[in-house]
Amino acid sequence: MSVLTAENLSKMYGGKRGIQYEALQHFNLSVNKNEFIGIMGPSGSGKTTLLNLLSTIDTPTSGKIRINGQSVTSLSKHKLAIFRRRQMGFIFQDYNLLETLTIGENILLPLTLNKVKVKEMEKKLVAVTKQLGIDQLIHKRIFEVSGGQMQRAAIARAIIHEPTIIFADEPTGNLDSKASLQVMEALSSLQESGKTSVLMVTHDPFAASFCGRVIFIKDGKLFNEIHRGDNRQSFFQDILNVQSLLGGNMDDFHSIRV
Repeated sequence: MSVLTAENLSKMYGGKRGIQYEALQHFNLSVNKNEFIGIMGPSGSGKTTLLNLLSTIDTPTSGKIRINGQSVTSLSKHKLAIFRRRQMGFIFQDYNLLETLTIGENILLPLTLNKVKVKEMEKKLVAVTKQLGIDQLIHKRIFEVSGGQMQRAAIARAIIHEPTIIFADEPTGNLDSKASLQVMEALSSLQESGKTSVLMVTHDPFAASFCGRVIFIKDGKLFNEIHRGDNRQSFFQDILNVQSLLGGNMDDFHSIRV
């Protein structure tokens, strides 16, 4: 069952002297329930453009996007804001946590905006923070915790309202090896629990090896797609092999960690 479908997506940007640049060209994608998909490609390949279109942060020049059967490309700004708040979760490279709030208050933001009752919020907070191993941190401020803990708090905030799909943009980009492993294991276990689908843009082959499927983009078009079997180490090597075929500037990809 598809929770997200994108049909014939294209995105044009205006350039200097009126010349238009096509960042994404006639792209099709289907995301199934509980799927964990990675999107990879060199800088400028169109992967961030794709994530921004699918997550409704940006609008396509042409094409259609459906999430949970709802055509999001035809929604008004007001209805889209409500839909995004209820159906989507977001995880960013720089965490996007508010310094004035505790970790717990940050995590509860989606439920606060959706006007959920306090008792239900407290119950959900306990469950999600225990799941991610940060239940002892809910009264701390963000300057009192590590980068890995902040990112797990950001994951908790993204999933506490049980969204249909989570969009993650370079979630391990600012983390060291140990914290990256913790975050990817958290995302992987979340997806395996059967509660949500995850779509993640990453430069990092280590992070991508936790996905069930990785889509590679080059010049705004699908370049390749590979699926993980039972062996993550083997999948990691497959990712490196496709990256070598992609060519481009290999400095675009993070240092390799096994």
